[in-house]
Amino acid sequence: MPLHLPLRSSASVLAFALYAVLVGPPLHADTVLLKNGDRLTGTTVNLESGKLTFKTAYAADAIAIAWDQVTSLTTTQPLVLPTAKQTLSVTSIERSATGLIVATSSGSATLDPAAVTVLRTPADQKTYEDSLHPGWGHAWAGSATVSLALARGNSETVTLGGGFSAARSTRTDKTSIYANTLYSTNANAVPSTSANTTDGGLRYDHNLNPKLFAFGSGDFTANALQDLDLRSIVGGGFGWHVSKSATQTFDILGGVVWTHETYSPGPTNSFAAIDLGQVYTRKLGASSVLTEQTYFYPDLSQPGKYELSVDSSFTTNLGKLFSWNTAFSDRYTSFPPAGTLSNDIILTTGLGVTLARH
Repeated sequence: MPLHLPLRSSASVLAFALYAVLVGPPLHADTVLLKNGDRLTGTTVNLESGKLTFKTAYAADAIAIAWDQVTSLTTTQPLVLPTAKQTLSVTSIERSATGLIVATSSGSATLDPAAVTVLRTPADQKTYEDSLHPGWGHAWAGSATVSLALARGNSETVTLGGGFSAARSTRTDKTSIYANTLYSTNANAVPSTSANTTDGGLRYDHNLNPKLFAFGSGDFTANALQDLDLRSIVGGGFGWHVSKSATQTFDILGGVVWTHETYSPGPTNSFAAIDLGQVYTRKLGASSVLTEQTYFYPDLSQPGKYELSVDSSFTTNLGKLFSWNTAFSDRYTSFPPAGTLSNDIILTTGLGVTLARH
């Protein structure tokens, strides 16, 4: 038998339904209840460093909420809660007088508040675990540039330049490599080769604690116009993270290096030197990065003799694949062979390819 509601009752039901839609929490939304009685609905991003990051529909950016001010958190999708004993998949956390009551697929449990310091989505948890032990071929980022200049007619010149830099950073170490080269010929001049120099290097850092790290490095240079077949500067020491954030890093380093130089037809030099250096990286906006490093090598056996190397680069991403790169390299020695200059500079700029492997 059909059930007929009075008109007034039907209107009441419709009004209640409308109120529930307008005032009640949206479906499929996480809910945060604060100690002051405020209630927020949206999506949980993560819990890190004592702050719960939460996205709402009415705020352009995610909100950072002090975790100790949260009374309860309920999520529509399970979040990963790592603890010292195990990793849990939780859908709600409620603060009580005895601790934090967490709901899991296997039931509820009461945890010490000190044990609940991190919450992540399953995807973020996988990314975090992969970052702990990445394969050697992964987590690289860098760029490569090749430039070519030609002149014909009254001038007969060819200039070829190139630059490459890449770094692999993990939570415990960092590996960086770079190379720069410049070759130029002038058919109307004697000698016809006006530039022929290449330099490159690598450095490996391993964190001993959040501030202190040990490093090993190698710097290599060849310069035909200086009659330098190869200069090798190899050594290591310790460094200090003066500043380390998402937008900039600044490290200072100190150690000892061994330098070996071979010139044609001579001489050959070998000596120990102090390694004093600094490395600075700065992100400029969302797509540009500036890097700069300087190393000073005073000779331990002959005071007053030293070598200096300066390298810097500026990269602006032009989409996912291409970038505009500018690289600068300066090599200075206070004791060049007779008839040659002390200083050699390489500057390359042009369209490059962004290299990244995660």
